Amino acid sequence: MRFDAQDIVLDTTRGNVGRIDAINGDCLVLTRPDHAPWDALTSWCMPATPAERRDFEDQEAAAA
Repeated sequence: MRFDAQDIVLDTTRGNVGRIDAINGDCLVLTRPDHAPWDALTSWCMPATPAERRDFEDQEAAAA
């Protein structure tokens, strides 16, 4: 699957939704409000559902 920077995705290995901060080949650097960034392979990720995206954006707004 192809992702772009700033996409909101679900890391299926961790069960966490994050925003793509950087892409290094098959490795994505994901971030969440108030958490340290983490690496995830593209094969571990899938696009977030509309509900997951809304929840994540609400978390970002609350952290701002």
